[in-house]
Amino acid sequence: MLKSIKKSLVVVGLSLSMSTAAMAMDTVLYTKLANDTISEANGGFVSNINSLIKVQKQLVKLGKEGSEQYLKRHPEHADLLGLVIAEADNMMKMTLEEIEDQWHQGKFMKSKGYDLQSMDHFGELFSLMDSIIHPATSYIALNDYKRTRKDEYLARAAAELIEVVEHVAHIGKKGDGTQLSSN
Repeated sequence: MLKSIKKSLVVVGLSLSMSTAAMAMDTVLYTKLANDTISEANGGFVSNINSLIKVQKQLVKLGKEGSEQYLKRHPEHADLLGLVIAEADNMMKMTLEEIEDQWHQGKFMKSKGYDLQSMDHFGELFSLMDSIIHPATSYIALNDYKRTRKDEYLARAAAELIEVVEHVAHIGKKGDGTQLSSN
């Protein structure tokens, strides 16, 4: 499994160097990296946790890049999605409780005037936001596993990525007519 992850990281480097602003998010690579992490985490023990943590950073980076590409086609969502992109590094510094409260429950976005409940949960915009939030959460969980070696953190990391893989499948698949409500 570790060889698969290392091979995927090489592919990430090649994919990112060949990408252009006009290309859509590399959902195939994103899904492969996420599924590799899920398989490794579901094994119950991770021998090279640092490598797996590095993959989460790559997933966040892919999510940010896909979001930036989306904004070139949908600049009307720049305030909302730009905020998620800008806060990605800060998300990874939170605790699991903080990221759950602020990002998964939507308190941070609500404090900025956005009603995420009014959005299509599987629309492209929401899915792109999740392509950043979920691997950031997985990153935190894997760091907690590194510190404690408690399997519950591996399970949390896998659960986050299982959920985001479903979202990523919706990126670029349908038009995104999401209407946002902002105060």
